Amino acid sequence: KPFWLKQPFWLRVPFGRLRDELVASRLPRPMLVLRARQLALQRLADGGRRGVATSAARLGGHPPYMHMPPAPPPEFEPDGTPKKYPLHQPIWDHGYDWEHWALMPAGVFHTVYYGDFAQDYPPYWAWLQKFPMWVVTPFLTLWAITTMVVFQNAGSIGIKPKRYTIEWMQATKERERQENTNPVTRYLDRRRTERGGTWIAQYNLPWHPYWIWMTQSHDPDYPEYYLPKPGSPHLHYTDSLTTPFVKDE
Repeated sequence: KPFWLKQPFWLRVPFGRLRDELVASRLPRPMLVLRARQLALQRLADGGRRGVATSAARLGGHPPYMHMPPAPPPEFEPDGTPKKYPLHQPIWDHGYDWEHWALMPAGVFHTVYYGDFAQDYPPYWAWLQKFPMWVVTPFLTLWAITTMVVFQNAGSIGIKPKRYTIEWMQATKERERQENTNPVTRYLDRRRTERGGTWIAQYNLPWHPYWIWMTQSHDPDYPEYYLPKPGSPHLHYTDSLTTPFVKDE
């Protein structure tokens, strides 16, 4: 007989790629039979290879969860009384009675139905979790950022560095004028403004954390750079490079 007729039937199936995969795998015969059945059923049922999320669980797939099952039924003792389990944690009586149920993976092939109950949380967490996550997340993020900014800069409250006084900032602008600092930046800012109303952050926002209590901070050692109130920290694209910032004596 020809060589291919001497092979078992599961190797003579008219799937060339399937046969090549099985021959190349060098698996024991029972595993080969199981593997051939799985591949054949998958090809016949699906019309070709399919993704994990769209294949049956018996063929190695794992369909996504579209609908959650209902909550588990209550349990009772043989005499009809509700069944109780020992609970080594406090149960809060604060008026919130929400329940959050979710399917969570347990190992590779199983899931558990996990429930969160309002009575397990203190009043502040129970109040917070009664809202959807998409509602609470923006407020929590804003609160966290504000708290971090306040605590990180709390040690600098009332501190007035000399380099941020009005006269020093004017002296910095004079040095930038003499050295022609950042000419490309000023050119691009000018071009952007010519196209229409463009709000540029570096000309409008404060750029150091001491600006709240340094609006009237002066350095008497440099009266030639005096200004009644703080100006821009750096050269503006409208500043003239031919006019010095030093005041005439």
